[in-house]
Amino acid sequence: MPLPPGMWPEDPTPYELINCQKCSLALQRSRIVWGEGNPNAGIFILLDNPGAREDKSGVPFICGTRQTLYSAAASVCLGKNDLYVTYVVRCRPVKKYDKEQARSTCINHLQDQLNTKIPKLVVCLGNVAAQSYLANSETEVKDLRGSISFYNGIAAAFSYHPLAVRRRPILNRLFLEDWNLIASYYRNEILPSIGASFSH
Repeated sequence: MPLPPGMWPEDPTPYELINCQKCSLALQRSRIVWGEGNPNAGIFILLDNPGAREDKSGVPFICGTRQTLYSAAASVCLGKNDLYVTYVVRCRPVKKYDKEQARSTCINHLQDQLNTKIPKLVVCLGNVAAQSYLANSETEVKDLRGSISFYNGIAAAFSYHPLAVRRRPILNRLFLEDWNLIASYYRNEILPSIGASFSH
């Protein structure tokens, strides 16, 4: 089925992981969404989960999260060729599940990708993405946004989840500021701050 105009293409799930049973989301998912955009992009965007790419009848559509993300990226002249979107958990949750177990298990997929692809920048959108990426449940993006720092050798930036921006329009100005920072670093117009480290 063709994608709606402007929707970023999906990156196929590795064959050996299509039937992954490592977390409780395997019991409720309809499928795995591995990523979207360009898997060889210089910027990796990390969200909490894939949300919905299809409606109840299976027709692809651009959800509110994606609309806000696409718009912010376009405002700084970045698009699907510059960006790769992936998630802490690769399945859309539809009911209660063991969040801590799923997130701590699935984040290892991201680490494997980063070890292979080595993007220039990882951008964590929302507290779940930031907490999972940094392995720190106390982390909040409001305290991390506004700068670029290195974590285990890869530059990282942090901002609000696109859905939070939709629900709280007051965040839009800050969200766009962060996207200007992301684009400036990507284009070598600024330098990152002092490095940091984390481990899983």
